[in-house]
Amino acid sequence: MPLLNPSQRAPAALAIAAALALAGCATPNAHPSVDVPAQFTSAPAAAEEAAVAWWDSFHDPALSDLVRRAARENRDIRMAAQRLRAARAGETISRSALFPSVDLSASGVHRDTRHPDAVKQLVPDAKTGNAGLGVSWELDLSGRLRAGASAARADALAAEDGVRGVRLLVVSDVATNYFTLVGAQRQLETMRAISAAQDETLRLVSARQRAGLATPFDVERAQTEAGTARAAIPPLESAAAIARHRIAVLIGDQASRAGAIVPWTGEAAVPPTHAGQPATLLQRRPDLLALNAQLDAANARRQQAAAEWFPRLFLGAMFGREGLELNGVDLGAARFTNVTGLLAMPIFNAGRTRALNDAAQSAQDEAALRYEDGIVRALEDVENALVVLHDEREREASMRQAASSADSALQRAESLYHRGQIDLLPLLDAQRTRLNVRLAANDSHTQLLLDSVRLYKALGGGWEAFEPAPPAAAASAPSSQS
Repeated sequence: MPLLNPSQRAPAALAIAAALALAGCATPNAHPSVDVPAQFTSAPAAAEEAAVAWWDSFHDPALSDLVRRAARENRDIRMAAQRLRAARAGETISRSALFPSVDLSASGVHRDTRHPDAVKQLVPDAKTGNAGLGVSWELDLSGRLRAGASAARADALAAEDGVRGVRLLVVSDVATNYFTLVGAQRQLETMRAISAAQDETLRLVSARQRAGLATPFDVERAQTEAGTARAAIPPLESAAAIARHRIAVLIGDQASRAGAIVPWTGEAAVPPTHAGQPATLLQRRPDLLALNAQLDAANARRQQAAAEWFPRLFLGAMFGREGLELNGVDLGAARFTNVTGLLAMPIFNAGRTRALNDAAQSAQDEAALRYEDGIVRALEDVENALVVLHDEREREASMRQAASSADSALQRAESLYHRGQIDLLPLLDAQRTRLNVRLAANDSHTQLLLDSVRLYKALGGGWEAFEPAPPAAAASAPSSQS
């Protein structure tokens, strides 16, 4: 093979470096290996997806207003938005490395020897000044800078999905605490009515005991039931207050002003179940979207680490003018141009490059496993929510029927007791049964609402309602001023 002369060596080295760099870009990307089922086992196959603004499906205006306020004022959402802002700034920083950097510089030096003229001939006074424009650029031969920009872009997307995830959590927490508040208030109404009835029973039994128609044991039993009913009221009041305080904080307010939160006086409707297809979770759940973006970032950083094995080419140039004055004599200004090139390639760095690649590969594998685990857990969340919601619907229907039967049985027992056909014990048993059944019915209805929220949270929807409209859609929308 003929030897290359010096004028040919630089282009040849550059060509070899480019070929090696292109070979290094073939770093394999990691992908999840989870098989997503065609449908959920706990729900019939259906193409209909859950509503985007699912909180409106409950037809509770107070809940819808609180959700919109929380999406606008919640501090966790606003902090997540700041993290997104920082991630987008990091993307800009990484992408800027792909382009040349242009700098303006200027300097001036004045040296005064303060010596006689004879000395100044040897060490003259001097004034120099220069100004120049510098350009520096690293040519991305190996794709290292492009991979870094891709990783930063994926990090920004993950942060954006993080904002969506926080928004979903906040909206779900508002709905959960709202229905907890509504349920506690409903239980309070029931317990206060039952407590009043127990107090009335105690009054009647005491009167019958004074008339010799009831025993002291009957009075003690009635006192026990009345005291038990009264004791159940404070915990419910605490639960209602705590839920109201939590809602106040979630909507960006303070617990001291939680009294302004007034639930709707109507009864929220439990929306029908629309789980959709399992595959849509990967495009809808914010945590899965963020995990996918993090995997993309890990893949890009793996490519970035692989590029550390290959040469890096730096170009630089300086253009400007420089003036010189010696002993008060202006020698004029001259233009200058300086162009440099540097090709650097690692030869020995005590295993640093190998360690960088090992760490990047480990992070890539971990990101793929984390994404797989997120998919599996998301499917589990939906399946569990579907099972619990289905069973709670059946329980709630049974409890409603049982509550109606308990009310009828208590009315019959009171009628028989007042006519003297039964003693106090059957009446107290009927009252106690009615108490337990009505409380269980209220609890089942509240739990059904909470389970519905849990399903919507597992499905991952809702954040889309607060996404800014695309520019094309915004431009085609009719103006509100017309």
